[in-house]
Amino acid sequence: MYKVKRTIYLKERSIDVWFGLVSKTKNGKNGKYTVYLLTDDPRNPFNHAEPILSGITSKDTAIKKGIEYAKTLFQNILNNQE
Repeated sequence: MYKVKRTIYLKERSIDVWFGLVSKTKNGKNGKYTVYLLTDDPRNPFNHAEPILSGITSKDTAIKKGIEYAKTLFQNILNNQE
């Protein structure tokens, strides 16, 4: 699993988010990516990878879609707290 950390900015807050990407290859060609939202730092033994998106053909697009998903998720959480 390829792991990447991104910072999301919402309403003067910054949230560090970890994503995991998995790609299955066939005949040496890149397959489609599955994006996972990691619940904590990957080194934490209690970390859990929750699948959020699949079928994405580009690594960059997979990361962008994961960021969009996380922004929407955290925006909804902040809106519900108000």
